[in-house]
Amino acid sequence: MLAEILQNFSADLLLIGIPIAYLFFEKGNLKKALHGIGFSYCPLKKLAKKTIALFAILAIASFSLGLLLQLAGINDLQNVEKTIQGMKIFPLFFWPMAIRAAGEEVFFRGFLTTKIGPAWSTVIFASFHALYFSAGEVAGALLLGFILAKAFQLNKNLYPNIMAHAGYNALAMALV
Repeated sequence: MLAEILQNFSADLLLIGIPIAYLFFEKGNLKKALHGIGFSYCPLKKLAKKTIALFAILAIASFSLGLLLQLAGINDLQNVEKTIQGMKIFPLFFWPMAIRAAGEEVFFRGFLTTKIGPAWSTVIFASFHALYFSAGEVAGALLLGFILAKAFQLNKNLYPNIMAHAGYNALAMALV
């Protein structure tokens, strides 16, 4: 269990650290690097509206995809559910809600989307979710990853993405 926690922690540090380090060396200063990833000021009211709207879109898209997969007879989320059940220990519950969501948004949206575009960053994002060995998880990562990539392109800000993604992860964990 400790080895798995350290492995996850290391992966999350890389997801956040690699883009920041790359942009720091490219731009020559941390403030410009963080801004280049999408950490930009957004008034609280506007941020709340964007976050709530994005969360609602993610939830509706996920629910709709779940129905389609169910109708198609694809219900293979057992590995994902098993992983989530293992995280019901109090400190681990917050990991995918906050830290993993932030890391994925920094790397896949703030960094890769700006470098290779929303489609390719989404394909890479979904390929990481293939580690669950679930077609439903990969389909969800493709759909939701693309929505998050387009939202980032539209907003030019990672904060709504991070909060909506964390909220989505919390909802998924609560439902399991």
